[in-house]
Amino acid sequence: MMTWNIIEQELKSRIIPKRTKILKCDGTGRRLVVSNDGVKIGMETGVQTAQTKAITYDMIRNAYETLVGKGRFDSSDFRKKYQSEYEAGPCRYSMVGGVLVELGLARLMSAGSSRSCYYLKI
Repeated sequence: MMTWNIIEQELKSRIIPKRTKILKCDGTGRRLVVSNDGVKIGMETGVQTAQTKAITYDMIRNAYETLVGKGRFDSSDFRKKYQSEYEAGPCRYSMVGGVLVELGLARLMSAGSSRSCYYLKI
């Protein structure tokens, strides 16, 4: 199992603004990373617009710890700790999960529709 310190270093070195694209819940679309300051990661979320949203390293850490503990991570796990952030932008859940996929820590699983997914521990 990877330690958080290793994952944090991977986040800083592999999630690169203007280059890395994070997998969306539909399993095909990707979001361009626009910033990564070591605390927050910003991504383009608008399809027609340049709108962006950010996720925190704390959100990713919480998701990883859930993944390790339960073997999976889903939107209810995210909402338990980040309800207001989820309500302000439900895409934050798949942004967090997509980062776990990008780092090779999780596999995206469809939950029946293109807009519904969860993440399994690899």
